[in-house]
Amino acid sequence: MLNWGVVGTGNIAKSFAVSLQDSQESQLIGVAGSSKKKAEEFAKTFKCRFFADYQNLLEQKAIQAVYIATPHTSHFDLSLLALEKGKSVLCEKPMTMNSTEAMILIDAARKNKVLLMEAFMYKVHPQTLRVKKILKESFSDKPVYIEASFGFEAKVNDSHRLVNPTLGGGSILDVGCYPMSMSRMIAGIQEGRSFLNPIEIKAEGRLSSEGIDLFAQAELIFSNDSKALISSSIDKELDNTVLISDGQQSLFVKEPWLCGEYNKRQSEIIFTNKERAETAIKFKQKKGIFTHEIDHFTNILKSKKIESNLVSQADSHGNMIWLDTWRKRIKVRYVQDNPEKRVNSLLYYSKRKKNLFIPFAKLKGLHKKISRLVLGCDNQSDLNHAFAMFDHFFSYGGRVFDTAFIYNNGKSDEYLGSWMKNRGVRDQVAILGKGAHTPHCNPETIRTQLQESLEKLQTNNLDIYCLHRDNLDIPVNEFVDVLDELKDEGLITVKGASNWSLDRFIAAQDYSHKKGKEGFGVISNNFSLAKMNAPVWPGCESCSDENFKEYLVNNQIAVFPWSSQGRGFFLDSKEFDSSLHVSDPTDEERERVWGSDDNYERRRRCFYLAKKKGVEAIQLALAYVLHQNFPCFPLIGSRNFYETESSLGALEVSLNREDLQWLDLEKD
Repeated sequence: MLNWGVVGTGNIAKSFAVSLQDSQESQLIGVAGSSKKKAEEFAKTFKCRFFADYQNLLEQKAIQAVYIATPHTSHFDLSLLALEKGKSVLCEKPMTMNSTEAMILIDAARKNKVLLMEAFMYKVHPQTLRVKKILKESFSDKPVYIEASFGFEAKVNDSHRLVNPTLGGGSILDVGCYPMSMSRMIAGIQEGRSFLNPIEIKAEGRLSSEGIDLFAQAELIFSNDSKALISSSIDKELDNTVLISDGQQSLFVKEPWLCGEYNKRQSEIIFTNKERAETAIKFKQKKGIFTHEIDHFTNILKSKKIESNLVSQADSHGNMIWLDTWRKRIKVRYVQDNPEKRVNSLLYYSKRKKNLFIPFAKLKGLHKKISRLVLGCDNQSDLNHAFAMFDHFFSYGGRVFDTAFIYNNGKSDEYLGSWMKNRGVRDQVAILGKGAHTPHCNPETIRTQLQESLEKLQTNNLDIYCLHRDNLDIPVNEFVDVLDELKDEGLITVKGASNWSLDRFIAAQDYSHKKGKEGFGVISNNFSLAKMNAPVWPGCESCSDENFKEYLVNNQIAVFPWSSQGRGFFLDSKEFDSSLHVSDPTDEERERVWGSDDNYERRRRCFYLAKKKGVEAIQLALAYVLHQNFPCFPLIGSRNFYETESSLGALEVSLNREDLQWLDLEKD
């Protein structure tokens, strides 16, 4: 029997406890609530032990799994505590208040090797499984239109959790998570995947005087041209149905969320074919919807897995990302979205791999020692996410951050500046900044963009400053003269270029030397084991060819390479859909940029040698970059803790000269 503890004593906790009695392989051991009296009453009703507080319950060795049924704002802390105690966790939706908290929960579950699952009951019910089957069979060949809603009228006082901002009130988090998850599931099934995230969202809503969404609506657009209109409400009843149509046939789900639980456990879905003939598919269940969920959770544990195939952690994380986007589009924010107001960094909740630490190296012209890996600052979804990612990288010895005037529409500089000031680490880190990107790649723009970046970064100087692009219509001396002025004024320390050709780079160096000035100290072009066939983006340059490499070695120019891991080219294809790697370049990009016989042979050799050394191929590809004979500080664009730690694993990979030559096709 699986021994459960219930955290929370409200109505949904009671429904769970009732359903637990119908499970043949689970039993309730204990309960903890917000008050001793409530916990005592709950324990008496369901014949289990009560505990004075949550901590006490979670320390009980007899309890193997916990059900978190408290208000949204406590889901993160209680789930984290349970996972750290080695308990498997079934957490009520929404799993957290935002996607950054979800990312950290997932990281903790994996590091502690325990099951974490969000309690989306409808996803494990036979009705939903049948919906998925029909979608695969009949709705995979063309885009669909989806309508999904979940709303009710809540007549509650201002302190109730549904309308109280301090308790995570609002319709999007409470019930909007259902139509969001259903729409993503439908679009994913069409593509042969368990879910598909939207590429665009348009949103509107009606807010309370406290800034809580009473009603919200969003249009989702997916990469396969499917669209969804989703809505949520806590101040009026909605249809609470799901309609899927491709213009010729349709599928209508009358009770998508509770699946007939309160209708004698009976429900139906109606499929209308191309001839307009309707087929009603009826369901009558002996087990309740909670019991289906409990048994699914128990079966996962019996099979010694730590993730559900029906409610995956990647799905929950993706759902939170788009719930974040939805509510922020209508200006709904919670205190949990502001990392500067947290007592501790979110990082402190997560275990760090102690055996990894980024080594340091010297960069000519800079008095600081800098880390061999550089974190890119263009992949952070919001300030909360940025703080967590920066804290995590810093904890491993990461001391260089790559930002740019155009990154994230200027948010990159703002996020990094806010983090450095809040953490008091400006003197400990080096900033690689960039400006003058096309179409504003001209000498006149450099100073104004730099000054704006410095203001956002809340600093007086950039340790390294690179021109983000080159403009062949302008002589190199005009660019160099401006950079020299900024350097003389102390606004930048080391000057460099990004995406410059070898000829232009040499011309700039020659001009600086003739003036008796220090030339470019760094270049930030693409450099990786895979060689670019065509630019990833217009105006991009690589320094991977032999002439460029020879120049870098002979002159010991420091390289800060972007796409140093080939933008996923060295990932196993099955990993593109996994929750471990968020980055997923399109097939078109992979083929256009990296698809060549030589690159596929390099990829094959990389996988072969990686298997031999017991590491990931993508780690070996990064190790190749780190082992060059010129100073090299690869940029990594990780979006979660796992991706950062995976990149750090490259630091432990040893490659000799023969390995490097063989990987680069110089030897058979």
